[in-house]
Amino acid sequence: MKKKNGFIAVSVIYSFFLVFLMIMLSVTVNNAQNRTLLSAIKEDIKLSLNQDEEFIVNTLPNRDKTDLYQIGDEVNFVGESWLVVNNKADSVVLVLKRALNQREVLESLNVEASDAYYFNNECTEARCKTRMCATSYSSNFCFYESAANYYYYEWDESIAKKVVDNWFINNDNLQKACRLQYDIAADKRICTKNTLINMTFTDGLQEYEGYIRIPTSEEANQGMTTWVGNNGGYYAPEAWTLTNANQTLGQSYGYDISGNIQEHTQTMTIRPVIEVRKN
Repeated sequence: MKKKNGFIAVSVIYSFFLVFLMIMLSVTVNNAQNRTLLSAIKEDIKLSLNQDEEFIVNTLPNRDKTDLYQIGDEVNFVGESWLVVNNKADSVVLVLKRALNQREVLESLNVEASDAYYFNNECTEARCKTRMCATSYSSNFCFYESAANYYYYEWDESIAKKVVDNWFINNDNLQKACRLQYDIAADKRICTKNTLINMTFTDGLQEYEGYIRIPTSEEANQGMTTWVGNNGGYYAPEAWTLTNANQTLGQSYGYDISGNIQEHTQTMTIRPVIEVRKN
């Protein structure tokens, strides 16, 4: 009788042990499946963040009639501080609060800070002031050597355009706001997202279209007081504007932000302008 009871006890123990092993095996298998599923989900999320969706870049929020965007307001977008230069019905025109720094300008032009052709020794770590036009012959930029040897300024031929274009292309956050792809048929880069708006603007000579530029003198003058107080310690007249005043003896002259006429071979800072869609 004792042997029979002992056999039953051992059987119960082994049964419990077998059930325990089955439970542990089931838990282990489930954990492995969950890890595989989680890894697949993470990869999908990573792919979506990097390629498909613009989670870290949003359009600017709407403001009601009692709290409209005002010229000079500071707003945050794509990890930068911007100042409002124009509030439209469905969009806001913004100018970068700070000037482009030495690293950004040098990388855009692929030159050294000592290159007087672009900077006249005024591109320092504290601020980088560049010319709008070259001071000697160039097949890429407007230039001036003398009244007999010149090429008048146009935005398409300016050094500033090359700087802001390359800064835009190399800015990861702006790229997320406005994905670029090469349109073979049009032979140019185009935006495939609608967060940034393709602007129509003029340099005083002709109209252009683009996703980035520098401010017109009118935009800059509207917010000049705010610019002086908020541009990182440097006075607003040291920034280039997108305008042409006149052309005399082969030289092009443009207005600075304070409305003063300056030669395009002078050196000033560069502040990009973009237009952002509201929600």
